[in-house]
Amino acid sequence: MDSKNYLDLVRHMYAHPKLYGFFNKDELSDALHHFHGRIEGILERADKESRTREAYLLSSMRFVAKSMHRRNSSTNLWQNAYLLSYASEDFLSEALADAFMEEDTSDTTADAPSIISLNPQIFLKKLNPERKRFLYLVIKCAWEIDEEILKKCSSTLGMPEQYLFSLVELARRRTEGERKRVCALDSKLNSTWIRLRVLELRLESSLLPNEKECVARSLERCRQRYVRLLEKRRRRRSLVSNELISELLGVPKGSVDSGLYYLRKNLDSGRALAVYRKLG
Repeated sequence: MDSKNYLDLVRHMYAHPKLYGFFNKDELSDALHHFHGRIEGILERADKESRTREAYLLSSMRFVAKSMHRRNSSTNLWQNAYLLSYASEDFLSEALADAFMEEDTSDTTADAPSIISLNPQIFLKKLNPERKRFLYLVIKCAWEIDEEILKKCSSTLGMPEQYLFSLVELARRRTEGERKRVCALDSKLNSTWIRLRVLELRLESSLLPNEKECVARSLERCRQRYVRLLEKRRRRRSLVSNELISELLGVPKGSVDSGLYYLRKNLDSGRALAVYRKLG
């Protein structure tokens, strides 16, 4: 039987689904079904965070919402791939249907409690250069990092867990538009690859000369489109810019540039690997 805290959270999420990062109540229902145990664990940890309980719940449930977006995106990918394998050339230029791509222009988090209002210098002045570089990297990888890794990073940095969560969440929200474009490109790239494989199989199994010639032309166009998409993906940059990191932390952009440069240089050479192992 679900606890009272769980039911209270569910009622509040159904009343304000977009506040917690969900597109609608149906998506919220799916998340409650698929991630019930994870949400119970979040509630248990939130009870230990008496001072920042609401902020912790809000941030953690947004991570759950992102997991649900990725799950829906994966499902839609295969559905779209099946349709695109029989689609016309004109249809391929249209955007794919994707739950992750739904627009949400409302600002529902303006009044959300958060400790992000604290001055970052309170924490930064206590960090040595290696840990500062590590913090830059954590924010740089805001879209790649997950909740469990963030907890370890928080412990390594000696920074309040909820504060680091809030920094990463803010970096994500500031780059949400670009993230949607990246997801659209990846979905189109994956669907084009599947269509490419389907056309290759059709070409091998075609018996009629006219049909084989038609499939061969479609296959060549598909290959050209796939190469263009690969080149477009190769040119894209990291979603979280160094300028945004400097703005979030209140440090000069040059400090972020040099910090990430030396971090990458040292790790590539292996010379500082032992140093960063000591951080954990």
